Amino acid sequence: MINPNYNRRFRSKKELTIRTQSRKLLAFEMGREKYAIPIERVQRVIPEFMPYGVLSTGQSLVRHQEETIAVIDLSKLFVSSNTEVDRNYLIICYGKEKELLGIPLPEMPKILEIGEDKFGEIPESYRQNLDHAIEKLIHSPDGVEFFYLNLDKI
Repeated sequence: MINPNYNRRFRSKKELTIRTQSRKLLAFEMGREKYAIPIERVQRVIPEFMPYGVLSTGQSLVRHQEETIAVIDLSKLFVSSNTEVDRNYLIICYGKEKELLGIPLPEMPKILEIGEDKFGEIPESYRQNLDHAIEKLIHSPDGVEFFYLNLDKI
């Protein structure tokens, strides 16, 4: 006698969808380029800050909650245009060795959740012209491309 469960055991199984690990990122625009950093490295985003000690390299300082924070204007590092734009928001995040780092932005950043499979390598011929802090290229589901920044290399 054939077991009634025999057919059920050997039926073709439906294809299982494989879920890829996703990462939460804080995304922002600088010039015409879009960038993203890991959200777990962000302490907070504050509006209305006043930098002091501004250097021609784009570095300055800001005092927030009894701490002095180094501010690095990424537009001076990555963006080739020399247009001055108001910086209305400041991302306070952890850089190298848990040191606080400020990144000024003209607009409020957005939170993205992107699958690991959307992180791609930057072609070597293009990478030659990039700063070493830009590590990956992120292809978002809506067709927008982001440069992934390694905060330890800024």
